[in-house]
Amino acid sequence: MKIDLEALTISELAALIDQAHDLIARKQKDAVTSARAEVQKIASEVGMSVEELLGLQSGKGAKKATKEKKPVAIKYRNPKDHTQTWSGRGKSPRWLQEILNQGGSLDNFLIK
Repeated sequence: MKIDLEALTISELAALIDQAHDLIARKQKDAVTSARAEVQKIASEVGMSVEELLGLQSGKGAKKATKEKKPVAIKYRNPKDHTQTWSGRGKSPRWLQEILNQGGSLDNFLIK
């Protein structure tokens, strides 16, 4: 069935688009339902729950959840610009490296 889109009015085209969106949503929902049923069938065939099959259930060999990383405390601050800070980890920031290259001491920037 071929539709002559040029012959349709704007409102007819809009209605056609709405119908197409509804059909797409319905087909996607049907595909998800079918996939879920297939996964449940496979899980029951191998004697596992869906969670075990997909590795969602904790148990032997399951990966532990990583802890949320906390922000690292600031150890150094630029006295001229207090927004410029450094935790002491990783590569030193450009502002600090420039001062150290001019003979400055890291201890001058240590937060006490």
